[in-house]
Amino acid sequence: MIGIIDTSSLVAIARYYLPIKDEVKLLRFIESKFRSGELVMLSSIHLEASRTQKGIALELMDFLNDNELRLNDSDLIPPAPRKFSNQLDNNLCILPQKKRLNAEEYALQKAQYMITGDAKMLLYALNNKDKDPVIITEETKLSNDGKLFKKLPAICEILEIKHMTVAEWLVANGISLDWTHPELNN
Repeated sequence: MIGIIDTSSLVAIARYYLPIKDEVKLLRFIESKFRSGELVMLSSIHLEASRTQKGIALELMDFLNDNELRLNDSDLIPPAPRKFSNQLDNNLCILPQKKRLNAEEYALQKAQYMITGDAKMLLYALNNKDKDPVIITEETKLSNDGKLFKKLPAICEILEIKHMTVAEWLVANGISLDWTHPELNN
């Protein structure tokens, strides 16, 4: 299994997991997963992470700035480009949002989507099915915020790509998340 981590997951690790768990051990564990290739950092995700929450994830997990840990995703294309384009048009977009746009506006937004970290993670997963890819995201499939394309978990289900949250990934990798709070232990 190879994990492809998104920006929301990096920020969640930095803001919520590191302060609670043993920070040094958790950082070493995550770094070892990146260095072994079990976790993948795409260049588009690194760029997004540098612009999200003032780059907190890259600041706290500074090993992610190592160029050797980033995969250049600029040349990723779908394994079946026409099929993927049709899926974007018919299954992966929010149809009421699409209907509000003329053909030119839709084509522009579709092209912009294809260079996002989300799209690049999907393309990486589709091109690496033999590695049993799992997209790690903190997004939920339900909320959409008025965007044209569905959220990552919903798209993963349509494209039959495994996905999980950071907590699920940590537990799957043997990390105990037995967190307690003093007020709940009385």
